[in-house]
Amino acid sequence: MVVATHRNLESSSKKQFREDLYHRIQVFPLRLPPLRERQEDIPLLTDYFAGSITRMNDWKPRVISAEAYSELQRYQWPGNIRELRNVVERLLLLADDEVDAPTVRAALGGDVPFSAPESRVTDAPALFFDRVERFERDAILTALQQNGYKMSEAARTLGLERSHLYKKCQQLGIDHKTKGAGEPN
Repeated sequence: MVVATHRNLESSSKKQFREDLYHRIQVFPLRLPPLRERQEDIPLLTDYFAGSITRMNDWKPRVISAEAYSELQRYQWPGNIRELRNVVERLLLLADDEVDAPTVRAALGGDVPFSAPESRVTDAPALFFDRVERFERDAILTALQQNGYKMSEAARTLGLERSHLYKKCQQLGIDHKTKGAGEPN
């Protein structure tokens, strides 16, 4: 069994953590430094997450530039490894072919536009949601086509419940009943 916490249990008061439980789990303690102290691991972890996410979602792989890795290494990662994984997924959604430094700054909440350089920061949320919606639509249409427009099989391919896929199709205006799926209802 592996147990993890961000607290120092040795210095915690007994009111914060049960002493008997502490002794049960304190068999072989390992200290893993936070991600901000292991910046040299960030490119390797980024590549791992990017590969895993693209395979899981059947997305096309993206190239990650050296400048993008540098931007990721400059960030302090208060959310640690979970935050990095989420940021990598966000990068894959935002990037067209290559993840570059401006895309990283945008994904981390910087003052860099989400798409064209002439965009303004106030446009960023709308652009992001438009891209997410386009991506969802394309992913659903691809899954439907690959599975002969059978909702159960398409839902399984996408890792969704069938009822959730029906709702998504309705939200996105996808006619899932015909081979001409994708035309707005």
